[in-house]
This record gives sequence, C-alpha cells and structure tokens, in this order.
Amino acid sequence: MEQVSSSVTGELLEQEAPPSTPGLDWSQLPADLLIRIFCTLEIPDIFSSGVVCRSWHASYLEARRLGICSNNPGPCLVFSSSDRDPSVATLHSLTTGKDYYVTMPDPPFRTRYIVGSSHGWLITADERSNLLLVNPATQAQITMPPPETIKNVRIHCNSEGVPDGYDLFTMDLSSRDVDTETEPDDLSWEEGRFYFYKRVVLSADPSSRNCTVMILHLLDNLLSYARVGDTHWTWINVDGLCWNYHDVLYKNDDRLFYAIQGNGDVHAIDTNGPSPMLRVVLDTKNSLINNTKYIVLLESGDLLQVWRYYKHVNKDRRTRELIVYKVDLVEQKLDELKDFDSRALFIGFNSSFFLGVEDFPMLTPNSVYCTDDSMDYIYCVRFGFREVGAFHLEDSSFTDQPIGSRLNWPPPIWFRPSFSEEKRRSTSILLV
Repeated sequence: MEQVSSSVTGELLEQEAPPSTPGLDWSQLPADLLIRIFCTLEIPDIFSSGVVCRSWHASYLEARRLGICSNNPGPCLVFSSSDRDPSVATLHSLTTGKDYYVTMPDPPFRTRYIVGSSHGWLITADERSNLLLVNPATQAQITMPPPETIKNVRIHCNSEGVPDGYDLFTMDLSSRDVDTETEPDDLSWEEGRFYFYKRVVLSADPSSRNCTVMILHLLDNLLSYARVGDTHWTWINVDGLCWNYHDVLYKNDDRLFYAIQGNGDVHAIDTNGPSPMLRVVLDTKNSLINNTKYIVLLESGDLLQVWRYYKHVNKDRRTRELIVYKVDLVEQKLDELKDFDSRALFIGFNSSFFLGVEDFPMLTPNSVYCTDDSMDYIYCVRFGFREVGAFHLEDSSFTDQPIGSRLNWPPPIWFRPSFSEEKRRSTSILLV
C-alpha cells in the first residue's frame, strides 16, 4: 500500500500501520465499511488511519466531514513537546498510552495560553490576548470579542499616543461601573491574557451557533459572557454579590450557569434573556477559605464542590489535599464525599468531567486527575514545574504522571476530542 505523507494529511499522528496480511489488500476495503469502522474508533485513532494509504485517507476525510467519532471519547492530556515543531500539539491518550501529534492552525500552538477545554474544543489566548476557540479534530477556529470590550479593560497608549497594551481597571461594585479614582494596572498585550481568562466555560459546542462563553476575570474575579458571534463582552453586575468567583459550569437541563465563590456559595446565572439574572442557590454563611474551589456536575444533576489545598516542595507548587463535598441545596449544606462509585474526576483549566472506570479501566477509581491551573503561579513562573497527576481519595496520596517530552508551556490540560455536534447529529441519520 502506498503510504500517505504528513504533508497530505495536514496532521501527522504517531501510530503504526496495520501489518500486511498475505493475499489481502487492506487498501481495497469498501469506503462505506471503512467509515463504519471509523465510527467505532476514538478520534486520535481515526486521525492515524488517515495516514495509512490513499484510499484510507479518502475515507478519513469523509469521516472527518461527517463528524463521526466515539460517543464516549477517552481522556487526553494536551501539551507541547520539546521534540516537535511549535505549531504541533501533542495529545497523550490515557486510553492507549500513546502520543498523537496535531498541527494546529495559526497562531503556533506553543505561543498560546491554554485556558480551557470543553465539548472537544481547546480555549486559548494568543499573544495579543485575543480569545480563540479551536477544535483540533476539525481545525475549526473561532475568535471571540476582543479584550478591550470587557467592561474594565481599555487600550493603553504610550506617551506618543501609540497603543502598546491594556489598562485594567478596578470595578466599583456599588455603582456597577469602572472605578475612575483608582489607577489602572498597565498590562502588555501578552500579559492581559493572564488577567482576562482565569476560567473560561462553554455552554455548548461553538459550532452549534448557540454557544455562550463565560469568562472569569480580574480584578476581583468577576464574570462576563458573550455569545459566539457577539462583538463585546457583557459584565454580570446584578448586585454587589457578583465577585470573588472561583469556577463556573453550565447545566443543559435548565440552561443556567452555576458559579462557586471563594466561601463556597453557589450562584445560578441566567444569560438567556436581554439582561443576566442571578439567584443564590447555596448560602454557606462561610467566611473566605484559602483554597481553590471547583464546581462539578454529576450525571444525576447534583452539584459537587472540590476544595484544593496546596503546598510547596522545593519551590514547586503541589497539591497537598483535595476534599470533595456533595451540595445539598435543600438543607443548604455540604456533605463530604469519599466515593465516586468507581469513577474518576478530571479537574484543572478544563471544564471538569467524570469518566467511569468500567469504560476506561486504565483509570484509578475514586481519584481526581489534576493539572496545574494556578494563574498566579503560571504567570510568575512561566516555564516552571507543572503538576500533572492523580489524587486518590481513599488514602489521600498523589501519583505523578511524568511524560517524557512534555514542556511546561503552554500549561498542560485535560481534553476529550470531539467533532462538531451538528456533524454528529447529521451522521446519526446517515448511518442508520
């Protein structure tokens, strides 16, 4: 069989071609059969199949056009490899233990700050601090509104009137406007992305054209949102409670965002109307607790909180402890949870997700797989140590997951590959 070069595929992914079998020519498999086979594979393996031969490559392109893939994709760690070009992203599959390589659209992958992942898309910020949503499987890329349209951000000009960065203002929560009496922080074009995107969450696949993007930004950990196609960000300023957020998630069943604050309080935020609306669904009556908090959705619709405590080991920031709580919205309390029912949780810059160990037996049950998502630490130590590993609830131990050629910039992130939702829906009709 004639091998297809990486210049033909656009993405070269490390995988051995199937062994030849005497009397069989695998390149002659019918295209419709190949596409049905591809439907059972995970996306990295579909990529790999595209470099086997020209006929398989043609079926790969058709599979990519249709958007077929597994309905339960395995977890990958996305990072930049020291032995690859700066434009290439490495997807390390926890399912296969192999590395796959994807050439990303401009700007080069290694120049981006990776600030989130959701619905098969990576959420990135370029060196001008523009927010870019990119799907490694389809190479689609969407640009969100520019940073200067965030309520407390302005373009900064030097003494000669030439734009050279951003001014970041404090917000006056009582007047719900910019505090003009306080000097703004002067940020370079590139520095802005560390302040504008502490957390980024998607309500849906951006290719569905019905996606709202929520950003958690400084100063004071505020929330703003924009829909794909909007020209500006809308600040959520319902009242003086709208600050000090740590994490956000989106629930499909009620079409609301749920945001957790530094003291553990949870707010439900409705962005479906002309103006945002907010409701306090959990009032813990706690004071601020010095840890990082995540909000997680169970399949049942219940909410969890994950509290992450840190320590320093030889100047490296490490996870000391993780405590998981189930949120009781009726009794307005938190109950500690030690058992995930044989599931594993993935947290970090990614939108948190659970996976069942019965589907992915290489995972350790009742464990939290973590990546480093401390903006302050990453900003101060750009190329320093990045923690990747698993915290085991049963004995509070932590297992590192070293990967040979992984660089520490951009920050590694958990990711589940996916084609677009629209294409997957059309495929389910075509393949019946």
